[in-house]
Amino acid sequence: QPDIYFAAALQLDTEPGETWVFEDAFHALQTAHDAGFKTAAVYDKANDRNLAQIWNTADIYLPEFKDFNIFWKRVSETEQKKG
Repeated sequence: QPDIYFAAALQLDTEPGETWVFEDAFHALQTAHDAGFKTAAVYDKANDRNLAQIWNTADIYLPEFKDFNIFWKRVSETEQKKG
């Protein structure tokens, strides 16, 4: 259920389409994506078997979550591709 994501967006006073959700598990990522949130997948070795599905679902894929500059770079690249 996407309730936790909607609650977070409410607290942030943002709409789902302008709210980023960071997840490392495919089922959680898909739930957020299907609810209209922007999604950033973060690599987790435990989810290697779902990696292809994660790549196909996420708006952005991050190999790790140590440097937030990588996230902003990927956002910029994604926005440029959309034109």
